[in-house]
Amino acid sequence: MAIFDEEKICNALPDTHIEVHSQIHSTNDRAIELLRQTAQNSPAVIIAESQTKGRGQRNRKWWSGAGSLTFSYVTSIAKKKPENQSTAPSGLISLASALAVSNALQSIEPTQKFEIKWPNDVILDQHKIAGILVESISTDTNQFLVIGIGANINNSNMPAIHDMDDRRAPKEKTAATSLAQVSGESAPLSETLIKILIELKKQVSIANDSPLEIVNRFNQVLMWRERAILVTSPSGATLTGTCLGISSDGGLRVKTKNQVEIIHSGSVQKIDSAG
Repeated sequence: MAIFDEEKICNALPDTHIEVHSQIHSTNDRAIELLRQTAQNSPAVIIAESQTKGRGQRNRKWWSGAGSLTFSYVTSIAKKKPENQSTAPSGLISLASALAVSNALQSIEPTQKFEIKWPNDVILDQHKIAGILVESISTDTNQFLVIGIGANINNSNMPAIHDMDDRRAPKEKTAATSLAQVSGESAPLSETLIKILIELKKQVSIANDSPLEIVNRFNQVLMWRERAILVTSPSGATLTGTCLGISSDGGLRVKTKNQVEIIHSGSVQKIDSAG
């Protein structure tokens, strides 16, 4: 029995190229292949029932198991826009994507509190429930964003975060959860996917047209705002300070002893208060 109702997805997303794969290496890789080998200009969605070589932020592996929702959304960015209109920074698109997932899951479980751990981990009750990887791809005809999303929907017996992601820093203790573990019920994957995609198109549009609105919305659900945090850069360098929120380009504003730093790449942990 098919896990996804392809006809229902196509009807909900007209003028969108839809692919459903029973197994694939990576939905982002397939999306990039599609862009480079075809004259694809319409939006596209690549869905995987299972992926074997998924990629996350900073070359981390992207774990997915039975019951998870794993897909990539492809949208174009006009190379030429009016002089008074610029394309949203990729950092803001990443934030907008996390907002979209958070909003969609919130609509399914309205009594739960979803937060976002910068830059784009969706968190429920201190547990990771979804993550995003955004990649920019240029072709001869256009520029595209490939937004890869992995969300734990009907998963059970979630593994420890280090089993899911072997590149996590030792201090990163965030565990994982799923909607089913929280609610005790399974959610229909096709309907959940459609909710996320509709919200994704909406939030990406807002990021392009009203970027400060995305910043304000993100700050409302930002995890550890006004708390002491430790930021670890991709090179391993660390920075401690107070999380102030998000900058206009999607960076993380951190107040140190001497100044306010804006961080554009790295991982964040909360510093527990002594006592």
